Amino acid sequence: MLNSKDAHFSYLEELDRKYQTGGQRTLAEIARLEDLLATHDRCVAGFAGEMRDLGDADAEAHTQLINALAEINRSLGDDQTGTAN
Repeated sequence: MLNSKDAHFSYLEELDRKYQTGGQRTLAEIARLEDLLATHDRCVAGFAGEMRDLGDADAEAHTQLINALAEINRSLGDDQTGTAN
């Protein structure tokens, strides 16, 4: 899921640099961006499904995983803009 998010955001940044210098959007770029977003959406949906399944199978393990993920996110810090570093 992180890889698909990184791929999508990296491509958005690449396109943003192009557009800031006067570049125009192409159909190929639009298609690639849509594909990257669809891939990430599938990853997110898969993760959500796995989390639901874990919660159904073992509520304690689900709670422990949620707590571990929250701790990892806290350790990433905050750059004071409201987004993670």
